[in-house]
Amino acid sequence: MIKGINKQVLEVTNPQSPYFEKIVFFVKPASSQVEEKTLKEEAQRITEKMKKPPREKKSFKQIAAGGLYVLLGAGAGCALSFLITSII
Repeated sequence: MIKGINKQVLEVTNPQSPYFEKIVFFVKPASSQVEEKTLKEEAQRITEKMKKPPREKKSFKQIAAGGLYVLLGAGAGCALSFLITSII
């Protein structure tokens, strides 16, 4: 049970997002005297930053392993085609 909570809340609805219906911001008590327009602009700025997560950098080992798998797959395909042509 929640009792005695008094917070200023700013709710941003974003129907363009395929994943989220709305974002809720809880305003700090020290910032409760700031104009509503300023709070909305700040919330908009923050939501624009959150559109796309940063790309995950791959290590050299991950890139080398991917290349090795491609080469192994190509080699297996060549071996299979050689076996099929030698049988026929």
